[in-house]
Amino acid sequence: MSASATASATASAAAGATSRALAGAGSVLSRPLSAPRALGRAARRARSAAPAARAPLTLTRRGRLLLHGLPVITGAAALVVLAVIFLVPSTATATSAPVTGADTERTTVHPGQSLWDLAVAADPGRDPRDVMDEIVELNDLATSVLVAGQVLEVPAA
Repeated sequence: MSASATASATASAAAGATSRALAGAGSVLSRPLSAPRALGRAARRARSAAPAARAPLTLTRRGRLLLHGLPVITGAAALVVLAVIFLVPSTATATSAPVTGADTERTTVHPGQSLWDLAVAADPGRDPRDVMDEIVELNDLATSVLVAGQVLEVPAA
């Protein structure tokens, strides 16, 4: 072999070794350095957007109970309230007649007689102020002024 052939064989052997070395490392260096980051971001965006678009809304058992049960319970409660309002008869009656009971009696006011005098005469064992309050309430009096001949309901003793 000639010197030039030897030099070219050595050069080609060195070039082959270098190309093999670069081929092993070339897979890493063949892509730009920013490519893995860009691919990672794009893949993450695709993963985060894809399931949200495809996944249907699913309710848990508690969610279904709330969605269906709450309106049913509210409607039933409203029906019960309406039934009580319209079906139960009213026990209160309004009247303009004076309240009379078994423990009251009618008396006529004499000239010069006051509420105090009536209270003492009606129930001497009780405090006259309490009896006066009852007389005012029983007769729906606006003032404490009495007129001779006026008929009043007073508590019985």
